[in-house]
Amino acid sequence: MDIKELAKKEKPEGYVEIFSDIVYLLDKARSQAYKAVDNIRVQTYWQIGERVVRGELQHKDRADYGEKLVENLAEDLSFDRRLLYRIVRFYRAYPIVATVSPQLSWSHYEALITLQDNEIRRFYENQLIQNRWSIRELRKQIKSKLFERTKTEKHVVFPKTTELIRPEDIFKEIYHFDFLELKKNYSEDDVKNQLLLKFERTLKELGFGFFVGEKEKKLIIDGIIHNIDLVLFNKSLRCSILVDFKIGKFRSEHVGQMNKYVNYYRKNEQLDWEREAIGLILCEDKGIEEVHYALAGIDEKIFVKEYKVYLPSEEEIKKKLMQNK
Repeated sequence: MDIKELAKKEKPEGYVEIFSDIVYLLDKARSQAYKAVDNIRVQTYWQIGERVVRGELQHKDRADYGEKLVENLAEDLSFDRRLLYRIVRFYRAYPIVATVSPQLSWSHYEALITLQDNEIRRFYENQLIQNRWSIRELRKQIKSKLFERTKTEKHVVFPKTTELIRPEDIFKEIYHFDFLELKKNYSEDDVKNQLLLKFERTLKELGFGFFVGEKEKKLIIDGIIHNIDLVLFNKSLRCSILVDFKIGKFRSEHVGQMNKYVNYYRKNEQLDWEREAIGLILCEDKGIEEVHYALAGIDEKIFVKEYKVYLPSEEEIKKKLMQNK
């Protein structure tokens, strides 16, 4: 029953809150049960794959043995033949059971085993776990060639959880906001408004662990009101991130402005248990030398990254890959 409908009925005091909490617990239990069942399926499929491959190896002198084995098993077990072939492919991609993650579903693995290159497959596995992608999001990222794009952007892959998390391990070199609906001659406000309007998509592109602190945060310095586009919090970094969006090319004065905001925030807004706040300037184009000299002496306080409002074509990706060789 809907909570609003429930509130219209006469119930004991506090009933709606109790009802809501119990619904949440039941939904959580169902989700955990589904996950447990899927983990068992993944482990079982791995064992089936191992047994089939072991049988093939015992009869490796017969070239057609593996194919006939799968065909007969599918018929006698009333098993989908295509699924059985995928199970065998799954085992061949993950011959060591310890590399099979309980965090990933069978649907995830079905998509991953279509990737022939081990490096590419490991990349998407890491991204899956770090960003908690759904199967739909995984397929979308594979289709949009995220690996190729991040390789051209020299994106740093997330480190192991035992390592110290640093801002440069979290931030991408280029963020792709291709979901924005912008006119040809868009302004800085147009970009900001669209990013805030489609904020769920924005957070997903930023990556795992980001939470909203405040939108359009106001700071009063010497009686003058200053606006920060966005304040985020990242649970891996355990610090606030002040974000400013700029259109066009990066300019050195952007750093001076952000440096002022970060210093003020650290002194007046930051909580005692937080790590030092940092600034993130997102612009459409950053010159390497301009950024290098503008940030000199500002150690781990401000970061400058690019964003794009469209996805590069396959030709552009190939061209950048050739340039980076």
